[in-house]
Amino acid sequence: MATSDPVGTALASVAAGAASGAVVLTAGVVALRVLQSGDPAAVSPDLGGLILSAAVSAGLLATALVTWFRSRPVDDIRRRGVAAVVAVFGMVILAALAPLADTVGGIGGLGAYLAVLAAAALAAHRAARRAGAA
Repeated sequence: MATSDPVGTALASVAAGAASGAVVLTAGVVALRVLQSGDPAAVSPDLGGLILSAAVSAGLLATALVTWFRSRPVDDIRRRGVAAVVAVFGMVILAALAPLADTVGGIGGLGAYLAVLAAAALAAHRAARRAGAA
């Protein structure tokens, strides 16, 4: 009978959490850019700030929760907590690339970056599941 790999589980959980949080945040940026593309005057700075604040908050929360629950096979709670904090920093780095995608490709570039992030998140979730059950 195979035992789980705690290091592999933690690393894959960090990747899954960071990518999942970046998907949530980037989806919020895409939503804002779509609203702005229709009629920029219709989106006040207050509404834009609210959308971005909600996207950032939801992305941070998603990152921490996904990492925490995906790393459940790791017995030490402190290590799971540290993995969640590391994943938040990874999400910030991934989300920092969204403005570059917006500058290079506009809404289409953001959509493509969102698709890449979603694929990376799915792959990391699969890897974490395999490492936790291995």
